[in-house]
Amino acid sequence: MRAQPTRQLRLTLALAALAAAGLARAEGGTIKGKVDATPPKWLEETVVYLKEVPGTYPPKSHALDQKGMRFVPHVMTVVVGDTVKFLNHDSLVHNVYSPDGEGYNLGSFKQDEERTYTFSKPGVYSQLCSIHPEMLGYVFVGQNPYASPVDKKGAYEIKGVPPGTYKLSVWNSHLKAPDKTVAVAAGKTLDESFSVKR
Repeated sequence: MRAQPTRQLRLTLALAALAAAGLARAEGGTIKGKVDATPPKWLEETVVYLKEVPGTYPPKSHALDQKGMRFVPHVMTVVVGDTVKFLNHDSLVHNVYSPDGEGYNLGSFKQDEERTYTFSKPGVYSQLCSIHPEMLGYVFVGQNPYASPVDKKGAYEIKGVPPGTYKLSVWNSHLKAPDKTVAVAAGKTLDESFSVKR
């Protein structure tokens, strides 16, 4: 009679161990580091990203504002199939267009109006305003969501990366750096830095 609870307990512990192992496999890793730019004036126009990560990624919606005569954020990362909602919180009429990739022109819109665009091809799309040529921003459209613009100090962080081996790459509007092969482990943090230059 006492053997049955012991057998049940062993089964429960075995199932718990399998579940824990499954969670460990499902848990992603993190890649972080710093990018140095020469010349440094182009630093903030940098994205660190993984080139190819197998999987399907449900489409998402993002907001890119025009405020203070700037595109905010200056660099946005999205995935193929995502939609960007372009806002206007300036008291001026703005226009949004891009000559890159599939190219688009969303026309002119007033304060508090908005336009949307869904990206169907990967690439980097410069965001321009035909009314205010000094305005410039970028939308980086990747195959997967594992991408990060750098901050003002060049730091980046990519979280939740599935365990595996990948090509870690850098996009910069003017500068270049070679790819790196990285091995990401579940629950671990990998530190990788880059120097981008002409």
